Amino acid sequence: MPQKDTTLEALSPLAQMSRSLELFNSAMALEQSGNYNDAFQLLEQCDQSLTTQPADQALNKPVKLALWRLHPQWWATLQHGGLSLRRCQASDADFFKKTYADRQFSQQFNRQQPWFGPLDQALQQAGQLPPLQTGSVIWVVESATSGAIGLASLSSLDTQNRRVELSVGLPGAVTPTLGIKATVMILHFAMWMMPFNKVYCYIYEDNQPALQNALRLGFLHEGTSQDHFFIDGQGFVTVNQLGLTRQQAQSNAKLKTLAKRMIGRAW
Repeated sequence: MPQKDTTLEALSPLAQMSRSLELFNSAMALEQSGNYNDAFQLLEQCDQSLTTQPADQALNKPVKLALWRLHPQWWATLQHGGLSLRRCQASDADFFKKTYADRQFSQQFNRQQPWFGPLDQALQQAGQLPPLQTGSVIWVVESATSGAIGLASLSSLDTQNRRVELSVGLPGAVTPTLGIKATVMILHFAMWMMPFNKVYCYIYEDNQPALQNALRLGFLHEGTSQDHFFIDGQGFVTVNQLGLTRQQAQSNAKLKTLAKRMIGRAW
Protein backbone atom coordinates (compact mmCIF):
# COMPACT_ATOMS: atom_id res chain seq x y z
CA MET A 1 0.00 0.00 0.00
CA PRO A 2 1.57 3.37 -1.06
CA GLN A 3 2.51 5.76 1.71
CA LYS A 4 0.60 8.99 2.08
CA ASP A 5 2.47 12.13 0.90
CA THR A 6 2.39 14.66 3.75
CA THR A 7 4.63 17.33 2.22
CA LEU A 8 3.21 20.85 2.08
CA GLU A 9 2.94 20.61 -1.70
CA ALA A 10 0.69 17.55 -1.38
CA LEU A 11 -1.68 19.01 1.20
CA SER A 12 -5.10 20.25 0.20
CA PRO A 13 -5.53 24.05 0.23
CA LEU A 14 -7.53 23.85 3.46
CA ALA A 15 -5.00 21.57 5.15
CA GLN A 16 -2.13 23.73 3.91
CA MET A 17 -3.78 26.85 5.32
CA SER A 18 -4.27 25.08 8.63
CA ARG A 19 -0.60 24.12 8.65
CA SER A 20 0.48 27.72 7.85
CA LEU A 21 -1.70 29.07 10.66
CA GLU A 22 -0.28 26.48 13.07
CA LEU A 23 3.27 27.55 12.19
CA PHE A 24 2.40 31.23 12.60
CA ASN A 25 0.74 30.74 15.98
CA SER A 26 3.67 28.65 17.21
CA ALA A 27 6.06 31.39 16.09
CA MET A 28 4.05 34.04 17.93
CA ALA A 29 4.15 31.94 21.10
CA LEU A 30 7.93 31.64 20.81
CA GLU A 31 8.22 35.39 20.31
CA GLN A 32 6.19 36.01 23.45
CA SER A 33 8.63 33.82 25.39
CA GLY A 34 11.63 35.73 23.99
CA ASN A 35 12.84 32.91 21.74
CA TYR A 36 13.28 35.12 18.68
CA ASN A 37 15.61 32.88 16.64
CA ASP A 38 13.31 29.86 16.72
CA ALA A 39 10.31 32.08 16.07
CA PHE A 40 12.01 33.50 12.99
CA GLN A 41 12.77 30.01 11.67
CA LEU A 42 9.13 28.96 12.04
CA LEU A 43 8.03 32.15 10.30
CA GLU A 44 10.32 31.32 7.38
CA GLN A 45 8.64 27.91 7.11
CA CYS A 46 5.25 29.57 7.32
CA ASP A 47 6.18 32.06 4.61
CA GLN A 48 7.31 29.24 2.32
CA SER A 49 4.08 27.36 2.93
CA LEU A 50 1.80 30.22 1.94
CA THR A 51 0.10 29.87 -1.44
CA THR A 52 -1.92 32.13 -3.70
CA GLN A 53 -5.15 30.94 -2.10
CA PRO A 54 -7.28 33.84 -0.75
CA ALA A 55 -7.23 32.41 2.77
CA ASP A 56 -3.44 32.27 2.71
CA GLN A 57 -3.17 35.81 1.42
CA ALA A 58 -4.89 37.09 4.55
CA LEU A 59 -2.00 35.65 6.55
CA ASN A 60 0.68 36.94 4.22
CA LYS A 61 0.92 40.50 5.63
CA PRO A 62 1.25 39.56 9.33
CA VAL A 63 3.84 36.91 8.42
CA LYS A 64 5.93 39.39 6.42
CA LEU A 65 5.75 41.96 9.22
CA ALA A 66 6.73 39.36 11.82
CA LEU A 67 9.68 38.27 9.66
CA TRP A 68 10.82 41.87 9.54
CA ARG A 69 10.28 42.32 13.28
CA LEU A 70 12.32 39.24 14.21
CA HIS A 71 15.02 39.37 11.53
CA PRO A 72 18.36 38.33 13.07
CA GLN A 73 20.04 41.40 11.57
CA TRP A 74 18.39 43.53 14.27
CA TRP A 75 20.65 41.86 16.85
CA ALA A 76 23.78 41.53 14.72
CA THR A 77 26.76 43.83 15.23
CA LEU A 78 27.38 46.19 12.31
CA GLN A 79 31.08 46.20 11.59
CA HIS A 80 33.54 47.44 9.01
CA GLY A 81 37.26 47.62 9.60
CA GLY A 82 37.96 48.89 13.10
CA LEU A 83 34.51 50.42 13.67
CA SER A 84 31.49 48.53 14.98
CA LEU A 85 27.98 49.26 16.21
CA ARG A 86 26.49 46.80 18.69
CA ARG A 87 23.20 46.71 20.57
CA CYS A 88 23.28 48.32 24.01
CA GLN A 89 23.41 46.20 27.18
CA ALA A 90 23.29 46.60 30.95
CA SER A 91 27.06 46.96 31.27
CA ASP A 92 26.92 50.14 29.14
CA ALA A 93 25.26 52.12 31.95
CA ASP A 94 28.46 53.85 33.08
CA PHE A 95 29.36 54.80 29.51
CA PHE A 96 25.88 56.25 28.94
CA LYS A 97 26.13 58.32 32.13
CA LYS A 98 29.59 59.57 31.19
CA THR A 99 28.48 60.39 27.67
CA TYR A 100 25.40 62.34 28.69
CA ALA A 101 27.47 64.20 31.28
CA ASP A 102 29.34 65.70 28.33
CA ARG A 103 27.35 68.91 27.83
CA GLN A 104 28.40 69.32 24.22
CA PHE A 105 27.26 65.79 23.43
CA SER A 106 23.84 66.16 25.07
CA GLN A 107 23.32 69.54 23.41
CA GLN A 108 23.96 68.01 19.99
CA PHE A 109 22.69 64.43 20.28
CA ASN A 110 19.60 64.58 22.48
CA ARG A 111 18.56 67.27 24.94
CA GLN A 112 15.64 65.21 26.24
CA GLN A 113 15.91 63.19 29.45
CA PRO A 114 17.50 60.01 28.05
CA TRP A 115 16.07 57.49 30.52
CA PHE A 116 13.82 56.89 33.50
CA GLY A 117 14.38 54.41 36.31
CA PRO A 118 17.36 52.03 36.65
CA LEU A 119 19.57 52.65 33.62
CA ASP A 120 21.17 49.21 33.49
CA GLN A 121 17.77 47.52 33.34
CA ALA A 122 16.53 49.94 30.66
CA LEU A 123 19.60 49.32 28.50
CA GLN A 124 19.38 45.55 28.91
CA GLN A 125 15.76 45.56 27.82
CA ALA A 126 16.44 47.96 24.94
CA GLY A 127 19.21 45.69 23.69
CA GLN A 128 17.20 42.49 23.85
CA LEU A 129 13.70 43.36 22.60
CA PRO A 130 12.78 43.61 18.89
CA PRO A 131 13.19 47.24 17.77
CA LEU A 132 9.91 47.16 15.83
CA GLN A 133 8.28 46.38 19.16
CA THR A 134 10.01 49.09 21.19
CA GLY A 135 10.14 51.68 18.41
CA SER A 136 13.93 52.12 18.38
CA VAL A 137 17.28 50.39 18.14
CA ILE A 138 20.20 51.79 20.16
CA TRP A 139 23.82 51.03 19.33
CA VAL A 140 27.08 51.68 21.13
CA VAL A 141 29.70 52.83 18.62
CA GLU A 142 33.02 51.10 19.29
CA SER A 143 36.53 51.52 17.94
CA ALA A 144 38.87 48.54 17.84
CA THR A 145 41.56 50.68 19.47
CA SER A 146 39.54 52.88 21.87
CA GLY A 147 36.47 50.86 22.85
CA ALA A 148 33.15 52.69 23.21
CA ILE A 149 33.33 56.12 21.58
CA GLY A 150 29.71 57.13 21.00
CA LEU A 151 26.03 56.33 20.58
CA ALA A 152 23.75 55.88 17.59
CA SER A 153 20.11 55.02 17.12
CA LEU A 154 17.25 54.54 14.73
CA SER A 155 13.96 55.62 16.30
CA SER A 156 10.33 56.28 15.36
CA LEU A 157 10.43 53.10 13.28
CA ASP A 158 7.51 53.49 10.87
CA THR A 159 6.69 50.23 9.08
CA GLN A 160 3.69 51.66 7.25
CA ASN A 161 5.57 54.52 5.58
CA ARG A 162 9.00 52.82 5.68
CA ARG A 163 10.79 55.73 7.31
CA VAL A 164 13.00 56.07 10.38
CA GLU A 165 14.79 58.77 12.39
CA LEU A 166 18.59 58.69 12.66
CA SER A 167 20.80 59.97 15.50
CA VAL A 168 24.58 59.67 15.82
CA GLY A 169 26.71 61.26 18.54
CA LEU A 170 30.42 60.94 19.37
CA PRO A 171 31.48 62.96 22.43
CA GLY A 172 34.86 64.50 23.14
CA ALA A 173 37.69 64.70 20.64
CA VAL A 174 36.63 61.79 18.43
CA THR A 175 37.71 62.08 14.79
CA PRO A 176 34.71 63.41 12.78
CA THR A 177 35.42 60.84 10.07
CA LEU A 178 34.31 58.09 12.46
CA GLY A 179 30.93 59.78 12.89
CA ILE A 180 30.52 59.97 9.12
CA LYS A 181 31.47 56.31 8.74
CA ALA A 182 29.02 55.27 11.47
CA THR A 183 26.29 57.23 9.69
CA VAL A 184 27.03 55.54 6.35
CA MET A 185 26.95 52.13 8.06
CA ILE A 186 23.52 52.93 9.52
CA LEU A 187 22.21 54.21 6.19
CA HIS A 188 23.25 50.92 4.61
CA PHE A 189 21.58 48.97 7.39
CA ALA A 190 18.32 50.92 7.20
CA MET A 191 17.87 51.10 3.42
CA TRP A 192 19.69 48.03 2.09
CA MET A 193 19.68 45.46 4.88
CA MET A 194 16.22 46.54 6.05
CA PRO A 195 13.37 47.74 3.81
CA PHE A 196 13.17 51.34 5.00
CA ASN A 197 12.79 53.81 2.16
CA LYS A 198 13.67 57.02 4.00
CA VAL A 199 16.02 58.06 6.79
CA TYR A 200 15.50 61.48 8.34
CA CYS A 201 17.00 63.43 11.22
CA TYR A 202 16.26 66.44 13.39
CA ILE A 203 19.16 68.82 14.04
CA TYR A 204 18.96 71.59 16.62
CA GLU A 205 19.12 75.00 14.95
CA ASP A 206 22.30 75.96 16.85
CA ASN A 207 24.13 72.76 15.84
CA GLN A 208 25.56 74.04 12.57
CA PRO A 209 28.44 71.49 12.32
CA ALA A 210 25.94 68.59 12.34
CA LEU A 211 23.78 70.38 9.78
CA GLN A 212 26.70 70.88 7.41
CA ASN A 213 27.87 67.28 7.84
CA ALA A 214 24.41 65.96 7.01
CA LEU A 215 24.17 68.15 3.92
CA ARG A 216 27.59 66.97 2.75
CA LEU A 217 26.42 63.37 3.17
CA GLY A 218 23.56 64.01 0.76
CA PHE A 219 20.69 64.65 3.16
CA LEU A 220 18.27 67.25 1.83
CA HIS A 221 17.06 70.12 4.00
CA GLU A 222 13.29 69.65 4.13
CA GLY A 223 12.43 72.54 6.38
CA THR A 224 12.77 74.28 9.72
CA SER A 225 10.28 73.40 12.46
CA GLN A 226 9.81 76.26 14.87
CA ASP A 227 9.42 75.40 18.58
CA HIS A 228 9.20 71.75 17.60
CA PHE A 229 10.26 70.12 20.89
CA PHE A 230 9.63 71.16 24.47
CA ILE A 231 12.53 70.43 26.83
CA ASP A 232 12.30 70.82 30.59
CA GLY A 233 14.46 73.69 31.76
CA GLN A 234 14.95 75.03 28.24
CA GLY A 235 11.48 75.53 26.82
CA PHE A 236 10.71 75.11 23.14
CA VAL A 237 13.53 74.47 20.67
CA THR A 238 13.61 74.85 16.90
CA VAL A 239 15.06 72.12 14.66
CA ASN A 240 16.08 71.58 11.07
CA GLN A 241 14.60 68.49 9.45
CA LEU A 242 16.67 66.65 6.86
CA GLY A 243 15.85 63.53 4.90
CA LEU A 244 17.34 61.03 2.48
CA THR A 245 15.45 58.42 0.46
CA ARG A 246 16.89 55.27 -1.07
CA GLN A 247 16.39 56.69 -4.57
CA GLN A 248 18.16 59.92 -3.61
CA ALA A 249 21.08 57.96 -2.16
CA GLN A 250 21.37 55.87 -5.31
CA SER A 251 21.32 59.04 -7.44
CA ASN A 252 24.04 60.76 -5.42
CA ALA A 253 27.39 59.92 -7.03
CA LYS A 254 29.43 61.42 -4.18
CA LEU A 255 27.52 59.46 -1.53
CA LYS A 256 27.79 56.22 -3.52
CA THR A 257 31.54 56.73 -3.85
CA LEU A 258 31.76 57.43 -0.11
CA ALA A 259 29.85 54.25 0.73
CA LYS A 260 32.09 52.21 -1.54
CA ARG A 261 35.25 53.73 -0.06
CA MET A 262 34.23 53.72 3.61
CA ILE A 263 32.30 50.48 3.99
CA GLY A 264 32.91 48.63 0.73
CA ARG A 265 29.25 48.70 -0.30
CA ALA A 266 27.86 49.42 -3.76
CA TRP A 267 24.57 51.30 -3.64
